[in-house]
Amino acid sequence: MELFDWLFIISSMIFFSCVICVFILTANDKFNEVKVFGVIFAVLMLPFGAILINYIVIGKPLKLIIYVILILFYLLVEFLLDQVFKIDFRSKLSTHVPYIIIEWAACYSLLFGSLAIDLTWGWVIFFFLLAFIIALVYNIVKLKKLKKE
Repeated sequence: MELFDWLFIISSMIFFSCVICVFILTANDKFNEVKVFGVIFAVLMLPFGAILINYIVIGKPLKLIIYVILILFYLLVEFLLDQVFKIDFRSKLSTHVPYIIIEWAACYSLLFGSLAIDLTWGWVIFFFLLAFIIALVYNIVKLKKLKKE
């Protein structure tokens, strides 16, 4: 594996770790701590931007380039909506559904990109994705319990 492949794998782990933390923190009403992860997401655009440029220059397969573009698109949307425009897009279904589609496209791009780079590390990222899903379910269940009370 090359340097930028390692950067992809490490950035993928950071990405999933951040989202998992956000789900757990929001489920436990710790919204002030969540703001830190918005900054981390913004910073994650830098390594993925460098990876994209490197993959284009050295001629990596088109599917890897598309994966990185999808990831960058999600990070940009997240940054613009949460940090720049400060839009509460999660409260309306009409704006939240497209966001969820973009988010899952990025998650699967992280997984399939990692599997394309290295099978072993791809499986590690797969377990991060599973932890992401478990944290999401935890968040949903916990928030539904809070609404009933």
